[in-house]
Amino acid sequence: KHRVGWHEKLGVCPASQAHMATDRPPRQSWGTCEQDGKSVELLTLSGAAGAQLQVCTYGATLVSLFVPDRHGRLDDVLLGFDNLAAYEKHTAYVGCAVGRVCSRIAGAQFQIGDDVYRLPQNNGTACHHGGPVGFNRYTWEVVEATENYVKLRHVSQHGDQGFPGKLHVFAEYALLPTIDKSVALSVRFRAETDQRTVVNLTNHLYFNLAGNHAPMPEAMYNHIVTIAADKFLPTDGLNIPLEELRSVDNTPFDFRTPTSIGARIEEEDEQLKIATGFDHNMALRDTLGGVRAGHGGTRFLGIEANADGLWSCTRAPDATALDPSTGRSVHLYTEEPAVHFYTGNYLGNDPVGKGGVPIERRAGFCFETQHFTDSPNRPSFPSVVLEPGQTWETQTVFWFPCPTDIGASSNERRPDSVDCCAVDHP
Repeated sequence: KHRVGWHEKLGVCPASQAHMATDRPPRQSWGTCEQDGKSVELLTLSGAAGAQLQVCTYGATLVSLFVPDRHGRLDDVLLGFDNLAAYEKHTAYVGCAVGRVCSRIAGAQFQIGDDVYRLPQNNGTACHHGGPVGFNRYTWEVVEATENYVKLRHVSQHGDQGFPGKLHVFAEYALLPTIDKSVALSVRFRAETDQRTVVNLTNHLYFNLAGNHAPMPEAMYNHIVTIAADKFLPTDGLNIPLEELRSVDNTPFDFRTPTSIGARIEEEDEQLKIATGFDHNMALRDTLGGVRAGHGGTRFLGIEANADGLWSCTRAPDATALDPSTGRSVHLYTEEPAVHFYTGNYLGNDPVGKGGVPIERRAGFCFETQHFTDSPNRPSFPSVVLEPGQTWETQTVFWFPCPTDIGASSNERRPDSVDCCAVDHP
C-alpha cells in the first residue's frame, strides 16, 4: 500500500495519473493583499457529483465547497466571505491555512536544546495560530494547478514571528476521484527547513452542512457528530492544556456514539465553561499498523487508490458529522494524532458572510486536524520538531458520501456503505 495523495508527487502509483485532470482551473484576480502587496487569485476546482471548490491564494484559503444533498442538490458547506477585503479584516481564521504552529503555545515561548525562542502574544499570554501575522495573512504562490488540484507555496523567513529557520511550506488541495463518485476533499501540507524549528500545520475550515442559510447556529446544533476518541485534552482558564489526557467517559466530550452538537454544549461542565463550548483537542485512536514513519502525521490515513486511481475508504473514519435536514455528511480521515473540535464559540464579530448571511456565534464547527496544543513545550506529546533535511508531511481527507449512499432519510444508509460510514468502537 502506498501513501494517499493526488498524483505521483503525493505518493500515488503512476497508474493513477491516467485520471489526473489536465485542464487548468478557472482563475480570476481577487485584488491585492495589504500585508505583502501581492496580487491575489481565486481558483475554482471541479470534482465528482458536480462538486466545486474555490481556493483563494490569500492565506491558502478554502472559500467555498459545493456538495450535493440527499436529492443531489448542490450547496456551499463552508463558512466564508464574498471578497478579499472581508478575509483581510476578519479575525476567526475562516477557511485558511494556519502556521507555523497552529493552536496555542503557552507563555509565547518554547525551547529547542539550549535555545529559547520568544514569540508575540496574541491570545492572552499565548502565541496563537502562528502569531498575529501567521501564514493566513500572506499571499501564497500557485506552483501547479489542474482542473481539480492546486499546489500553493509560502516561504516563511528565519525569525518570522520569532520562529527559527527559513521554512518552505506547500499546501495541496484536491478533489479526489472516488470509486463511488463521493466527494473527497484532500488537504495536504509539506514543509522543509534550513534550521531546527517547530511545525504544526492545519486548515481552519468551518462547516455547516445545511449550507449558508440563516439561522446557521440552529442548523449547527442539529448536526449529529461522532469522534473516535477515548480521551480529550482538558485546558486551564487560559485554554492551555493541563498535564493529562482525560477520559471522555461520563463527560460531554464523549462522541463515540452519534450525538447532536446541541445536546450537551450548554451542560454544566467546567471545560465547556472555560471555552464557552467545545474547543478541545480530541485524541484520536491509533490506526492499524502502528505509528507512521517520517515526520508530521503519525497515523495511517485510511483511504487508498485502486489500480485505476480511484479512491475508497479502507477503515472507519476518525470523525463524522451529519446534517439531518439535508442528509449531507462529512467523514474525516487524517494522519494527525488529534482533531481539534471547535464549535465557533468566538464567531460573531466578523464581516457579513457569503450572500449577505451573518456569520453568527456558533454558525459552524471545525474539525482541525493537528498535533496537540502546546506541543513545542510538551515532550510527552508527539514531537513537532523539524530538522534540516527532513520533510514534514501530513494529509487529511474530508469525505462526503455520494447521495446514493446517504439514503432517502437521515437515518437510512445502504448496507454496503457501512464500512466507510461507521465509527468503530471497543
